[in-house]
Amino acid sequence: MLKLYKKEGDRLRYWEAWVHEGVLTTHWGFVGEVGEQKDAPLPPEEDPDFAIADVAGPLIEEGYDEVEPDSLSTLIVQYPIEGKGTGHDVEKRVAVEELLTDALGWTGNGEVEGGELREGHLRVYCLVMDEKAGVYTVLEALDSEDLADDVSVLVARGDEEPRVAWPQTP
Repeated sequence: MLKLYKKEGDRLRYWEAWVHEGVLTTHWGFVGEVGEQKDAPLPPEEDPDFAIADVAGPLIEEGYDEVEPDSLSTLIVQYPIEGKGTGHDVEKRVAVEELLTDALGWTGNGEVEGGELREGHLRVYCLVMDEKAGVYTVLEALDSEDLADDVSVLVARGDEEPRVAWPQTP
C-alpha cells in the first residue's frame, strides 16, 4: 500500500493505492472525508509495486508525498474497566480496533496501532494526520456502533503528555 498527502490551502488531500486479489484500488479525497475510489484489474504478469508506482507518478509530480512519521499525532481511545479487564473487555478492544481501522482508513486520516488493557483502562492507539478530524471520525464511528458511552479520547504529539480532547470541558 502507498499513501500520499498534499497540503491544499488549509486542507490536506490524501491519495492511496493497493493491490488485492488482482485488483488495483485507488482511493482519494480530503483527510477526514471518505472520498472516492476506483478499481482496475491488474494483469496477472504485472508487478503490483510497479503498478502502484506507475499510477502514483503523476501525483508525486503534483507535490504529493509520503508522510513523515513525526508529523502524526497519537489518539488514545480510552474506556474505564474494572481491574485489568475481562474477556469481554478484550472483545471490546478488538471490536473498537477493527471499527477504527476502517473509519480512519477510509477517511485517509490514519491507522490503528494497537491496543491494551491496563489497570483500570482499555486503550486503543491510533496515529492520525489531522487531530480534529481524527477525533470527529473516531467519535462518529463509535457512536454508530453504540460504543461511545464512557469513552474518552486523548491526543498527543511526539513526546508531549496526552491531553483530553473528548469529552470536552467548558
